[in-house]
Amino acid sequence: MDALTVKGLSKTYSSFTLQNISFQVPKGTIVGLVGENGAGKSTTINAVLGLIKKDSGDISILGRHDYEMTAADRELIGVVFDNSNFSGELSPKMLHKVLKDIYHTWDEALYFSLLEKMNLPRDKKIKTCKKLVKTFSKGMKMKLSIIAAVSHHPRLLILDEATSGLDPVTRDDILDLFLTFVQEEENSILLSSHITSD
Repeated sequence: MDALTVKGLSKTYSSFTLQNISFQVPKGTIVGLVGENGAGKSTTINAVLGLIKKDSGDISILGRHDYEMTAADRELIGVVFDNSNFSGELSPKMLHKVLKDIYHTWDEALYFSLLEKMNLPRDKKIKTCKKLVKTFSKGMKMKLSIIAAVSHHPRLLILDEATSGLDPVTRDDILDLFLTFVQEEENSILLSSHITSD
């Protein structure tokens, strides 16, 4: 069974048309959705996630049609966009307190071990203020987003331009984390990028 199957996906806007897109993400693989900026990668991902309404096409995620997905099914999907969607007023430790109440499968030990492995502070003091997300570099924010996405044990990780604008060392760290994630054969990744080397 494929982790994700997209068949004949189409979506039309006044200035852009996504037409007849089809692909599969087999279980245990990393699949790249590669194309230049404006090619429709984000539109495709937004349609897969149900963030926009598709005009036509069939989408199956982890064996279920997109319209059949329950809240429990959606917990099996981890999502990372190209910029951090977490409040800048949170520290990684505070973020953990929020996310553990959202995800039934949240793994505190995994989250904090990945923070340490990726050299991110939990709640370190800097003078009188905590290490808040708003003080993080782009690479640090992306690491935190990916750590949060994998810490609730998803089966499918969907990443929209998650490696763009990162320095080579941070990119390598993140790609290593992806490889570790898919070593468990039930796990899969869809990675959109305009960077062909990724």
